[in-house]
Amino acid sequence: MKHQFCGLLMGAFIPLFAMTAEAALGDQLVTTSSTSSARKATSSGSSYSVSEATTDDGVKVRQYVDSQGRVFAISWKGATLPPLSELLGAYLPEYKKEVKSRGRQFGRRSLKVSTDNIVVEGSSRQTDQRGRAYIPASLPQGFDLKEINFNE
Repeated sequence: MKHQFCGLLMGAFIPLFAMTAEAALGDQLVTTSSTSSARKATSSGSSYSVSEATTDDGVKVRQYVDSQGRVFAISWKGATLPPLSELLGAYLPEYKKEVKSRGRQFGRRSLKVSTDNIVVEGSSRQTDQRGRAYIPASLPQGFDLKEINFNE
């Protein structure tokens, strides 16, 4: 327990640094220019970083990157839906196949798609699009899914 507390505490005090995260879910992070990013730690002490960028359409996108530099989760919030092809990358066909198999669902404002490899969740109201996608098998040990959100 003491070790877990120290891990959380260390994550809280690691300073912010500048970098841009441009990678799809499951890809290796590529840093190209400046954007905010912060290092964090799970309750078990595994480290990861969170980068935030804003698309040309004003959608804020966060990327959660493990200690090896691989994007294991993405979240978004904005007035429009971000380009899922860029966010989901190689997982897009799997996502589309699952959504298509469900057929049209009229009147639904939320969606949860869970496949063998990814989970995509989202909610939609006129000018409020929020969502997250993650690779369950790639989550750092002790990672809390509550960390992947845009509800604050």
